[in-house]
Amino acid sequence: MSNCRNTETAAILAFFAGAALAAGAAMLLTPKSGREMREKLGDVTDDAVGKIKDAVREVRLRAGQKSPQEGGEYEGGRCWI
Repeated sequence: MSNCRNTETAAILAFFAGAALAAGAAMLLTPKSGREMREKLGDVTDDAVGKIKDAVREVRLRAGQKSPQEGGEYEGGRCWI
C-alpha cells in the first residue's frame, strides 16, 4: 500500500514539474522584450519554487503520520499466539 502512495506522489510531482517546464518554455517563446520576460519568469519561478516547497513539506508531514495499523504498534489486547 505504501509503495502505491509513493508512486502516486511521484506521478503528481512529475506532473507539476512538467507543467512548470512547459510554462517556462511558453513564456520564453512569447514576443516580449527581454527585460519584461526575465522579470516575469523570475516572479513565476519564485512562485513555483514556493509551491513545490510547500508540497514537499506537506508530503513529508503526511508520510510521517502513521496509523497504528500502518506503524506496527501493538497495544496488547486479547491476542494469543
